Amino acid sequence: MYDCVTGNQIEGSYGCIMADEMGLGKTLQCITLLWTLLRQSPNCCATIKNAMIVSPSSLVRNWYNEINKWLQNRLTAFPVDNGSKDEIDRNLKTFINVNQGRRVLIPVLIISYETFRLHSHVLYQGEVGLVICDEGHRLKNMENQTYTALNQLKAKRRILLSGTPIQNDLLEYYSLVRFVNQEILGSASEFKKRYENPILRG
Repeated sequence: MYDCVTGNQIEGSYGCIMADEMGLGKTLQCITLLWTLLRQSPNCCATIKNAMIVSPSSLVRNWYNEINKWLQNRLTAFPVDNGSKDEIDRNLKTFINVNQGRRVLIPVLIISYETFRLHSHVLYQGEVGLVICDEGHRLKNMENQTYTALNQLKAKRRILLSGTPIQNDLLEYYSLVRFVNQEILGSASEFKKRYENPILRG
């Protein structure tokens, strides 16, 4: 994962899909990666300034608890799972650090897909170092609002977690790959011609 998000695996590509089954430690691996990227790089400084975890609303608190369990308050994670619109916007502005130059107060934001979609305009004002999308098969349709909103985020490094990256058809898989590595499979029609049709014929 580290090689993928730092562009060492495939030059010019900074994302990956982690498709381990349930119970194999996807969360812990992501927390380890988060800590590494926020603390070090080959240049002896942090690789990223901040990171965002997008998950179903039922898992927001779980991510928060897991980060505290493994890092024991060495990292400030901020869960957004309720609050008024103004309060959420204020917290998101603090995370995205709209007033550049100040130190990062909230390095890790944990937000649900629904809340992200409703408040994405605030997060578009800055850049996010790493985005982790839990239950990432929610992004299997390039036409849906959540996919479009997340794709517009200024975030070069992207990780998608899903135990089931291929559910119904290969075009859904193409959508997931396209989200994490924009150009790697070409256009949808090129993907269909080069991969989907031969696989289906086989």
